[in-house]
Order: sequence, then structure tokens, then C-alpha cells
Amino acid sequence: MDTGSSPAIISAAAGICGVILGGMITASKEWLVHRSRRKTETAYLAAIVVSHLDRFANGCLHVALDDGTAYGQPAGEQGEHEPTVTAPNFQPLDIDVEWKVLPQDLMYAILRVPDQREQIENRIAGIGEFVSNPPDHIEYFQARQGGYAQLGLEVSDLALRLRRYADMPVEKQRFDEWNRDDELRSILQRIDEALAAAERGA
Repeated sequence: MDTGSSPAIISAAAGICGVILGGMITASKEWLVHRSRRKTETAYLAAIVVSHLDRFANGCLHVALDDGTAYGQPAGEQGEHEPTVTAPNFQPLDIDVEWKVLPQDLMYAILRVPDQREQIENRIAGIGEFVSNPPDHIEYFQARQGGYAQLGLEVSDLALRLRRYADMPVEKQRFDEWNRDDELRSILQRIDEALAAAERGA
């Protein structure tokens, strides 16, 4: 064995180990920086988007409560019922956040909300034109109220999922406090009961 070459081998091995170790340290630092930046971006996105989702869900409730009357009287002329509340809008792609920090299913569900709103609008437009009867336009308002009540509940659930994903505090309400989602469920129940009663009477 050539003992003279041992120091050179040891030196080379130490150099290689140093390079590997240095690379690992650099990679670890980059990973930590990336993780920290991603966590910050997620927290920022959640704070902004949850606010938008909550406002949209509130807007859905306002539409779901709109039966075409004002102060107990038909809101339109000549006793016609007409909408008194404008449907809420939500344009997620106009919000300057990094959407790719979210899991694919959550990101897709949030970005799809405008499509769901458009489907409701298309449906009630068709009902208003071809099915609904004056002056109360019951079919139109039931479809509008029900569609937005259901969408409001789905958006409220998205806001809750986003809060949990970003480790944001989830507000707990007392059992005796008014609750938006309970109101939306109550509206859906009333509409279902009215539709069932109409079918029995048909």
C-alpha cells in the first residue's frame, strides 16, 4: 500500500465532503427562506381573500332575503315584484395575491365562484323570461333566493377552509347569537317547504 498517497486521498475526500456539506447548508437555507416566504404569502392571501369571501357571502344573504318587495309592498310599478338588491360580485383574479400557494382543490373552488354566480344568473334569467308569472314572479324569486342562499353557504364554507389552512383564528359564535349561515339554511328550508306545498296543491 502506498502510504504516501493517503494524505492526498484524505484531503480530496475532505474537500468533497466540504463541498457536499456546503451544498446541503445552502439548500437548507434556501428551503427555509422559501418556506418562510410561502407561509407569509399564504397568510397574506388568506387575510385578504377571506375578507372578500365573507363580503360575498353577506351579499348572497341580502339577495336570498330579497322577495321583490320593499316595506312589505311590491317594489315595482303597478304591483309588480322586482329585485331590490343587486347580486354581489367576486373577481378573485383581480386580487393581487399568489394563488399557487394554495392546495389545488381549494384554489380551484375559490376561483370557480364567479362561474357559479354566472350559472345562477343564467338560470334565473331563463326562469324570469319563460316561466315566471306576474305580478309576484314567485318562480323567479324562489330560484334567485335559493340559488344565492346555496352559493352563500358554499362560499362561507370556503372561507372557513381557507382560515383553517392558513391557521387563522376561527370565530366562535354563541348559540344565542344571530348566524348568517343559519339564516341561509332557514331560507333554503322555507323555499323547499313552499315548493313542496305547491306540488301538493297542483
